[in-house]
Amino acid sequence: MGFLDQMKQLQEVKSKMDEVKKRLDTVEVSLENEFVKVTATGNRKIKRTDDVVLLQQKITALTNEVLEKAENVMQSEMMAVTKGMLPNIPGLG
Repeated sequence: MGFLDQMKQLQEVKSKMDEVKKRLDTVEVSLENEFVKVTATGNRKIKRTDDVVLLQQKITALTNEVLEKAENVMQSEMMAVTKGMLPNIPGLG
């Protein structure tokens, strides 16, 4: 595979990743406990927080947990795009 072919393939991967990022903006991940509910997008952006009692520790813990869950969704989506396409680049295959 020549350099130009590799560049074309990288551009295709970037385009697909951009599409995934757009789609992940529409994915919602929510978690709640007895005090608060936090919703984030698949791109790890907080959309809303519905809280009955504002307890900073509870909000922080739940926010970190939902961001971790959103990170897992994002990584899965990105790995699906790159799987098998770029096996020689560490972290993308």
